[in-house]
Amino acid sequence: MQHPPSEMAGRDRTKLRRHLSSYWKMEAGNVLLMPALGWYMLWAGDVTPDGAAIAGMAACSLLLVIGAAAWRLALAGLDGDPVLAQRLTAACARAQLPSVLVLAIATVMAAASVLDGGWRPNSFAAAGFTLLGWLEYVNYYHVQLQNFDSIIDLKRLQAGRGLRRAHLGRAVRAWRAHRRR
Repeated sequence: MQHPPSEMAGRDRTKLRRHLSSYWKMEAGNVLLMPALGWYMLWAGDVTPDGAAIAGMAACSLLLVIGAAAWRLALAGLDGDPVLAQRLTAACARAQLPSVLVLAIATVMAAASVLDGGWRPNSFAAAGFTLLGWLEYVNYYHVQLQNFDSIIDLKRLQAGRGLRRAHLGRAVRAWRAHRRR
């Protein structure tokens, strides 16, 4: 069976490593930056964050932790570190269900906040952060939504080949299949 060329074919490993290294660090930094921004924006408007807003921020941050792990996993693969790659894959696989539960709770709380008091600052924060969390979840576990930073991905979209399956999702499915054997 002939395999398609690797995504790394023709790419400068040093440049790719630097790119991946910056991504996991950016995601890790956003784990704290995003909720801090939410708190600041609410407090700047003289609003105390409520449970719904906090739940949305927590859900978003949890998915950013998973995102940082996913990018670090990609870097471990590039570096040829199978032990770290295996640990990160296992951690992300085990975090998938809890992340969905946290997102579901945040979604219910955001909806209740809107239904209870309309679109107030806390409701916007709750809904916005929860939506960002869901987008991160889909991006990492199902379909790669982020296609703006790689010419390869942009060309794929322009050619009409659609969105790529998420790298982490593929790794998690392979890890689970291997465990079942």
